[in-house]
Amino acid sequence: MLSAGAGVHDGMMAWGDRALKYLAKPRADMYAGNIVGSIGFWTDNGGYYHYATGSNETYEEVLPQVKAYHDSIGVPFKHWQFDSWFYPKDGAVDPGGGGGGVTNWTAIPDVFPGGMAHIQSLLKMPMAMHNRQWSPHSDYINNLSFEWYTSNGVAIPKDPFAFFKWFFAQQEGWGLEMYEQDWMSTQNDKTDALQTNITMGDLWLAGMAAGAAGSNRTVQYCMPYPSDVLSGAAHPAVTNARATGDYFHSDNQWAVGSTALFYWALGILPFKDGFYSSTHLQKGGQTKGPEMHPDREAIMATLSCAMVGPMDGINLLNATRVMSTCRNDGILLKPDEPVVTSEECFRRPGDPGECWLFHAYSSVPTRSWQELHVHYLFSDNGTEPITPGMVNLRDHSGHVVYNWYTGELSPLAETNLLRPGYEGHVYAVVTVAFDGWIFLGEVDKYVTAARIRFQHVAVRESDPSVLDVTVAGSGAGSEDVQVCAAQVSILRVVCKIAHFGAAGGVQTLSFEPEGQRLLDSQLGHADLVV
Repeated sequence: MLSAGAGVHDGMMAWGDRALKYLAKPRADMYAGNIVGSIGFWTDNGGYYHYATGSNETYEEVLPQVKAYHDSIGVPFKHWQFDSWFYPKDGAVDPGGGGGGVTNWTAIPDVFPGGMAHIQSLLKMPMAMHNRQWSPHSDYINNLSFEWYTSNGVAIPKDPFAFFKWFFAQQEGWGLEMYEQDWMSTQNDKTDALQTNITMGDLWLAGMAAGAAGSNRTVQYCMPYPSDVLSGAAHPAVTNARATGDYFHSDNQWAVGSTALFYWALGILPFKDGFYSSTHLQKGGQTKGPEMHPDREAIMATLSCAMVGPMDGINLLNATRVMSTCRNDGILLKPDEPVVTSEECFRRPGDPGECWLFHAYSSVPTRSWQELHVHYLFSDNGTEPITPGMVNLRDHSGHVVYNWYTGELSPLAETNLLRPGYEGHVYAVVTVAFDGWIFLGEVDKYVTAARIRFQHVAVRESDPSVLDVTVAGSGAGSEDVQVCAAQVSILRVVCKIAHFGAAGGVQTLSFEPEGQRLLDSQLGHADLVV
């Protein structure tokens, strides 16, 4: 009932640790399967292909063209998401995506004339698929032997374990890997059995999770109540939950930090809804845009530690921005934990939920007894100086701050006024100087020091003046990884490139002191610094 820690984050995590220990459940694996660890193409509410194809063609005709476009520009999406446009409902859908309940969770003939297995044969992608509240007029009630509780516009199976065991055996050939249960608030609010039967809510979610797990699938919660998240924390199949409102249809839907703290304490990854990756006017789609802050969208999606889901129309995707989130194979470069609202927000007067300071970090192994912490700070107010407290540092000594947008590196002071990026926000990397060096990592990625990229950073034991950085390749085709560091005495960012072949593997890049490199150059040795 009561947990405590050194700050709001530590207090929440202490509470979550106790809850997960009680439940005997680990926190979700950020890289499990093909969905949560990767970039994917989403067709959710607010996206180009949500109830729109941009032409008179069917989805079955258009979507393979979209995939061919992605392949042509070198964006290696590792999954796709289908939203509620693909299955029949008992009523119209409003602009917010709500409306009728599902009558049969399979393809509308006008959407996929060849059926679900056929579109999967064309796309050949792992799939996340949306579902909503069940209709009391569904085929599952009218044509099957399962008993249901029915209410005005909604229904729920009386035996969710039996129903979902049967249900998840019906998607053979679909490529379905993640089941997205949306409109959970509607299901809760309108279902009499969930309002009057004290065990039905837990039973509904437990049966859903068991059915998904039994078919080797996972579950995403969407529009859940806190009680749903608390109940879902007991089920390893529930890997993530949406931590924002619908894209383009809710205020500040990019600001995931407060919800992320609650979800991650209970072991669930917080998903920032899909977004447009470019500032193009998305003509032909249901939502036109334009998105004026695509970097903010992409940064917060990456830092959330769930999947990243661009939703642009064909020929409208910003490939450079999307690839700043991931490796060349589409695997995301994530921090150690999801982004959270900065502790500084809780020290200020006012609502911390309206304080747009967000913090995440990576920890990189150095020696066997310690780790190097690299902090990421997002401030939506580009005119506000950043302080050490915003990244949970008690003082500024020994630390530096790197402006991700301008490339400027400077000592961290009590207050630091950084030049904002073109969208008006500040994105900064704060790290500690050690043994005469500053490690920055992949500065062309939003997460510059991801654990899956850097295995070890330390000065060389035989020559402590040299910094050795051990870098891992993806093993998915040729890849060039730019790695940056600086000497404490000079504060000049120096970058080197690790060239990886298709086999991937591990390389060590060595950064030598500036003076030594100049001497070597004078003696005729090759200068390897880029």
